[in-house]
Amino acid sequence: MASVHRVNGSTWWDRIRRVNPLIWDSLLAAFVAVIVATTVASQRGVHGPLAWVLVVGTCAPLAVRRRAPIPVLAAVGSVIVVMAFLGNGASADVALALAGYTVAAHEPWRRVATFGLPIAGVAALVSQIAAQTHGNWVEVVTNVTFGMGLPILIGRIVFNRRRRLALDRELAAREAVTTERTRIARELHDVVAHAMSVMIVQAGAARTVIDRDPAAAEHAIARVEETGRAGLAEMRRLIGVLTEADEAASTAPMPGLADLGPLLDTMRAAGLPVEVVRTGTPRELGAGADLAAYRVIQESLTNALKHAGPANARVSLDFASDRVTIEVADDGRGAAPDPGVGHGLIGMRERVGVFGGTLSMSERPGGGFVVRAEIPLEDGA
Repeated sequence: MASVHRVNGSTWWDRIRRVNPLIWDSLLAAFVAVIVATTVASQRGVHGPLAWVLVVGTCAPLAVRRRAPIPVLAAVGSVIVVMAFLGNGASADVALALAGYTVAAHEPWRRVATFGLPIAGVAALVSQIAAQTHGNWVEVVTNVTFGMGLPILIGRIVFNRRRRLALDRELAAREAVTTERTRIARELHDVVAHAMSVMIVQAGAARTVIDRDPAAAEHAIARVEETGRAGLAEMRRLIGVLTEADEAASTAPMPGLADLGPLLDTMRAAGLPVEVVRTGTPRELGAGADLAAYRVIQESLTNALKHAGPANARVSLDFASDRVTIEVADDGRGAAPDPGVGHGLIGMRERVGVFGGTLSMSERPGGGFVVRAEIPLEDGA
């Protein structure tokens, strides 16, 4: 079995990404407020309590800029117009530029053109005119163009890059689904091929002893029937699953729940303590369902080893008459960034989906991560 290596703690950038964006935006709003307040204090316009109220009114909305970009831009622009008429022209242009950038970076182009550009343009133009630091209209237009046009241009670049990355992730996810379906088909092919081999051997044995030992022949024929039903159930699951004819099928036996021992030993040796809890009456699963259950546990424990940090894991197996429920939980630090796009998680969904089952993943309230899969069981499946 391949060795498993623990990935040491997350990087500082991963930890920063997990911080609530509202906290970062609030800190940024406070920083901008300091800049605006310093600018207002150096001008001849309004001072005193009213000036600080206007500073807060300009910068406070920036704390929720990513949640409501256009309303925040409208609020910031309105206060800036008021400040311009009170003699503090261009004092809060940095806040307006940030709000304009946010609209361009988070809203589709139609909304940017319909709302963002007019609001930002009018507010910037009024602010620049009120500043009275220009000799002609060319300077005013130039300052407005660079002061608001550049942030909006950068915002659109960020928006397009984010959209391109999302499309790339979607394409990668589709390719991962295709690859995983191919692997599932190959493994199920091996299961069905094994069933056919057993049927051939049992049929030959029955033909040999049918004259001198009818009871043994009847038992062999019953075995052929039982194996045929199981093989037919697995063959049904192959329909619609992609295959690649240019890859040879593996002859190695497929693992199942009976092989959990070596898997758990490997995880423990890699530094992840694991316990197993079984409830209900254990029953023999069909080869395909047995393989799917094993893969779900394997991938869940591998993810816990990679992303949970120092943690303990627990595998729960609940056997019912019509389904087996698998739950793999850890008490680590929770999910890794973008948990939904990993090829392993896609593979688990595909495997469980082949049997009409369900898979759910979530963070635990007390810390950690839990994966829960339900695989329906059928007679002969």
